[in-house]
Amino acid sequence: MSQKRLGFQPLACKRDMRRPELNRDSGWLIGVDILVVFLGLIGQIFLSRSLLSTDYGLLIILLDAFATIFILVDAGLPTLLNRDGPKAPGMARKAAHRILKLQAVIAIPFIAIAFIGSTVIWGDLPFGLLSICAAITLMHVASYPHRSLLRCLGEARIEAMTKLLERTVTTSLYGCLMIFGINEIHWWALAFFLGAILGLISAIIFGEKVGKNNEGEGSLPELWNSNKSLLMGALPFAVTLGVLPYVTKLEKFLLSYFHSYEDVALFHVAQLAWLAGLLVPQGVRAALLPVLGEARTQEQLITRMSKAQSLGFILLPVGLFFGHVLVSNLIPLAFSTDYLQAVEIFEILLAGWALTLLAVPWYVGLQAGPHPWRFTGLLGLVVVSAFISGMLLIPEYGVTGAAWSSVCGSAVMFYASRWMNRTKLPQQIWLDVSALICLATGYLLSTGNGLAWIGIITVIPAGFSIVEIRHQMKNSEEE
Repeated sequence: MSQKRLGFQPLACKRDMRRPELNRDSGWLIGVDILVVFLGLIGQIFLSRSLLSTDYGLLIILLDAFATIFILVDAGLPTLLNRDGPKAPGMARKAAHRILKLQAVIAIPFIAIAFIGSTVIWGDLPFGLLSICAAITLMHVASYPHRSLLRCLGEARIEAMTKLLERTVTTSLYGCLMIFGINEIHWWALAFFLGAILGLISAIIFGEKVGKNNEGEGSLPELWNSNKSLLMGALPFAVTLGVLPYVTKLEKFLLSYFHSYEDVALFHVAQLAWLAGLLVPQGVRAALLPVLGEARTQEQLITRMSKAQSLGFILLPVGLFFGHVLVSNLIPLAFSTDYLQAVEIFEILLAGWALTLLAVPWYVGLQAGPHPWRFTGLLGLVVVSAFISGMLLIPEYGVTGAAWSSVCGSAVMFYASRWMNRTKLPQQIWLDVSALICLATGYLLSTGNGLAWIGIITVIPAGFSIVEIRHQMKNSEEE
């Protein structure tokens, strides 16, 4: 009886079965990301209820500071592997090993800078606590090559499971610490470290196993011929990664400088709900990027960006309504009374979420275009605008100023991405109207003003978009 009849297949056939596939892989990654965010929220509830606000805010700042430094060790190399690995599956495992070696060398000066800087800034903190927080972020960076290896070989499902394992272990350990009444900050940092190292180990084990079974033909592009050309090829991604953390962490750094760790903790709780909502535009972006990359003509590009814009219009009123209802009820229920103001802060951030969602077609168009440096420039512009507005608002208005500073960054992304892209799409008037309505809605919700119902106007372009999408689907069926 043949292997096929017994349910087995030769290695070559087995290898051909798992190739990267947009819908399948993005489904796994987005689905598991939702679970990871949910578990992360539970973990933050455990933290906020067990640690003093000062300690909670301090832990957040330490992790964010080390993450901002060590993300540069990534150097954009795993992104290149994810892009080029499918072309040469037999060489992907060796490429991941090469990336790890390069990152180990790159890490040396950053580790020195991080520890010198941290001891100067937080000289009164135990060296062990600083070491644990630094190790957590290094473990995350070290896991990226093998996670990219899994994804480029069609095993995004396994990559997703390694993320879920890390978060499950971390949240479970947090729960144990809360049950036993442990409120020393270093134990909580150690629990996070154990989750991170298990995530790294699982990524390496499964990455190596999958990599060994892929011996397909094909070669990596020429930029992989030398370390110099490889690093230069990854430079746009490296710079983007270097800028990206400041988009979500800058306000917390400014709050810790001008105010207190308690304010950092308060802003972080509001931002957690906001970041959970960002899974929606991130999901649209992940699906849209390869679709725009395939566009061969300007007409195709406009059609596909228009579809993404229509999807954004449809999701907008849903996100505004459910975001307000869920967060305004869940934060008081899940967190202590020290964090009740986080609801008001979230309502402001909700306006930024809306602008980010509406900007997706334009900034993804920049990513998919022939000039990736333009997207890096866009992110740089967002960070600069958030920094300037933060310097103006945060010293005077504290956490509320930090929220509006974040919204300023989102507004710059919305308008600057359209200006840099220059693509003209239908319903431009409704796009501008929706943006202004969302800004007004965020302000009115944060002040408890009944006029916040003005946000219902966003249902109008959503209705037009539903009709347009149905019309396009009908035409596709007829063709």
